[in-house]
Amino acid sequence: MGEIGARGRIDLPVFSPSLKSKRMESRTCTILLAEDNPGDVFLVRRALNESFRQPDFTYTLQLANDGEEAIQWLERSEANQDKVDLVLLDLNLPRRDGIEVLGRLHTMPHLSLTPTIVMTSSDSPKDRDRCMALGASHYFHKPTELASFMEIGKIARHLIEHSPIAETQP
Repeated sequence: MGEIGARGRIDLPVFSPSLKSKRMESRTCTILLAEDNPGDVFLVRRALNESFRQPDFTYTLQLANDGEEAIQWLERSEANQDKVDLVLLDLNLPRRDGIEVLGRLHTMPHLSLTPTIVMTSSDSPKDRDRCMALGASHYFHKPTELASFMEIGKIARHLIEHSPIAETQP
């Protein structure tokens, strides 16, 4: 994973016109994106950019290219008690798959309530049920249409705004 901050960190403004709570003001969120497909990384970034545009609410995007990198990053965050506001997790990652990453995430006391979106091209109800049983907040089927893919930004924003960790973390 190495210099993830140098190559995978993006601080962007975030937009949310209907914030119901002051808890989100002047806040920087941390999002882990575990995705090995550069095209999907591009689309997720674009979706986040469109959904998060408020100048007093920014996010940092950390990128892990495989499941092993994602677990290592999460373990460091757990050890340092760093805040993680959202995990976007591809189900079919190399080295360790999304199921293994999701299972490991939810055994970490400091990160166990972190909202998680599992992204996949799988239509399998068994995959969906397994992810939800392991604590996924949302199961997102990767669509082939751009407009549908952009929905992931709205889902991410909603989960961050309504997360129980938003009240407990600075």
